[in-house]
Amino acid sequence: MKILFNAQSLLPPRTGIGLYTKHLIEEISQQSQVECLAGFLGRQIFNEHELLYFCEKQEIGLGFGSAEVIHSHKRSDSLKRLMKRLARSFPGAYALRQCLREYVEGHKISKLGSKGFIYHEPNYIPVSYAGPMVITVHDLSHMRYPQFHPPERVSFLNRHLPAALQRADRILTDSHFVAQEIIDVFRTPAAKIVVTHLGADVASRSRSEWEEAATLQEFKLRRSGFVLSVATLEPRKNLERLIDAYAALPDALRRDYPLVLVGGSGWKNTALLSRLRELEARGEAIRTGYLPRDQVLDLYATAALFAYPSLYEGFGLPVLEALASGVPVLTSNISSLPEVSGGAALEVDPLSVDAIAEGLRALLDDAALRQRHASLGIERAKAFSWKHCAEQTLAVYRQLA
Repeated sequence: MKILFNAQSLLPPRTGIGLYTKHLIEEISQQSQVECLAGFLGRQIFNEHELLYFCEKQEIGLGFGSAEVIHSHKRSDSLKRLMKRLARSFPGAYALRQCLREYVEGHKISKLGSKGFIYHEPNYIPVSYAGPMVITVHDLSHMRYPQFHPPERVSFLNRHLPAALQRADRILTDSHFVAQEIIDVFRTPAAKIVVTHLGADVASRSRSEWEEAATLQEFKLRRSGFVLSVATLEPRKNLERLIDAYAALPDALRRDYPLVLVGGSGWKNTALLSRLRELEARGEAIRTGYLPRDQVLDLYATAALFAYPSLYEGFGLPVLEALASGVPVLTSNISSLPEVSGGAALEVDPLSVDAIAEGLRALLDDAALRQRHASLGIERAKAFSWKHCAEQTLAVYRQLA
C-alpha cells in the first residue's frame, strides 16, 4: 500500500488533530504492508523519513536536510494566534485558502493518484484527488454549535463538507457518537463510516520526577495541589461555567487548589478572559498559554484532578490523556465524553454550574473518591491505544488498495 497524508495539521502549535495525525503516521510507518508513506504541504511532497522527522521535531522544512524552516515551535505562540485571528476576520479567508490549496496542493499531488497512493485527509476537507480517498471527520460542532465558531469557518464547512463526505471512499470518525451524527445529518451510508477511537501516548513517556518538578516550579505549583484543565480558551470548552463553578468553591479549597488552564487563546473569549482575570488577581487561577507537549504531560501527572466539562466533543482526547495519567477526571455527561470515560470519570451536567461545582468539591474533599476515579481511569485508558487506532485505519486502507 502507498499512503499520502496532508501534513498541514502537523504545524505547531499542535492541537488534537495534529496529535492524531502525528501518531497515525508514526504507527503506520512501522507496518511492513505499507510500501510507501508520504506527506504534502504547499508545493512540497515529503518522503517517510522527512515526515517522521516533522512528527517528532514539529518542524516543516523545504526539503530533507534543509536548514531553512518555514514553521517552528520556537515562534511566538501569541504571534501565531494573532495571525490566525486576523485571518479569521478577513471575509472570504477560508474560501481563499481552499482555492489556493486546490491550485497548489491539488495540482502537486494529482500525479500520485495514478501511482496507487491512497490519500488520507486527517482534517475534514480534502483537496481534489483522482485516486482513492479517506477523510477523517472529528465532529460536527460547526453545525451543532455554530455560535462557537468564526462565521467564515462555519460557512466554509457547510459549503464543502457535504461534497467531501460524498467524494470520500471511506470516512473515519473518532467515536460512535460522531458516526451516528453523520448518518443522521447527511444520510451517509453507515457502511461508508468507520469508527477509529483515538489513543493516548501518556504511558510511553519517560519523564523523571525532577523534570516534572521543574514544570511545577515554573508555575509555582505543588504536586497534587491544583485543578487542571487543558483546552483552547473558547466557548465550546465551557470554561466560563467551569470558572464560575470553581469560584463557588469554599475559600480554603480555592486557596489550596488553584485552577490551572493550559491552552492557547481561541475564538470569542472576551468574557471568559475577563472572568479569569478576577481569579488571577486573587492568585486562584493560572493561565499558562500553549505549552510544549512534555510540560502538558507533566501537569497531567501531577494535578489533583482534571476538569473538562466541555459542551461538545467528537472524542475528548484530553479526557483520555488524563485518565491514562492516573488523575481523577470530572467531565460532561453528553456528546462523546461518556463513550470515552466509560464511567471512569465523574460525569456531570455541563450546563449546570452547581453540578460542576458539586463535582469539583466532592473530588477535592474526598481523597478516597479521587483514588477510586484515578484507578478506574487507568484501567479504562487501557482500552484505547494509537496502535489499535492505526490497525483499524490500515484495515480501511486495505479495502481501497
